[in-house]
Amino acid sequence: MGKRRRFVPLGRHIWGVVLRFLMWLYVRTEVRNAELTPPSGPGIVYYNHIHWLDPVVISGKLTRYNVPLTKIEARSWPVVGWLLRWYHVIFITRGQVDRTALQATWDVLAHDEVSVISPEGTRSLDGRLKTAKEGLVFIARAAPDAWLMPCAVMGTPQFSWSRPLIRHAQVTLTYGRPFRIRWPEGKASRELMREITAEIMAQLAAVLPPEMRGDYAESDPTQPKWLEPA
Repeated sequence: MGKRRRFVPLGRHIWGVVLRFLMWLYVRTEVRNAELTPPSGPGIVYYNHIHWLDPVVISGKLTRYNVPLTKIEARSWPVVGWLLRWYHVIFITRGQVDRTALQATWDVLAHDEVSVISPEGTRSLDGRLKTAKEGLVFIARAAPDAWLMPCAVMGTPQFSWSRPLIRHAQVTLTYGRPFRIRWPEGKASRELMREITAEIMAQLAAVLPPEMRGDYAESDPTQPKWLEPA
């Protein structure tokens, strides 16, 4: 992996201030275990997706420069899409292999930066974890030095544009311990990718309350076969 740090885009400097103001206006956020974030090296923060605001809050609160992946439909949203384009996000087309988005994500990791990813691939309408796609592991396979860290998101569905300073959305971000994938020698089979994905999602489920663990409610995060502390 490369170690050359990129210049932070001008839009991040400008709209980062706007984002922090909007978050102050609409959201009250509690961040738990933020000190677990590795201070260096390429990393992936992955989260349970329950609202479009999730990656916005995570990105705004992370202490390291980070680039979230966002569905391409958000590019055309009024106000929000404009902010996202300037802020520096990676727009991804869901339901297909978006090679442009993948390469952009690997480029983020190659510069020792942090990518913010939803492994479920879409928002959960009932707030419970859905079975994840293998996309997150596919990305991590091409960046074996990257650490991964789960982030449990709660409260973002309370958000509403219509009530600033009256009733803030109370959002909680809870981080789990970072880890790396211990890749075996040779080619990774589809079955192996699924097995590692299940272990990764078990780590995320462990920092969510039981009622939000969904498809991973019975998973055991304590003895992973393919994960090791970062």
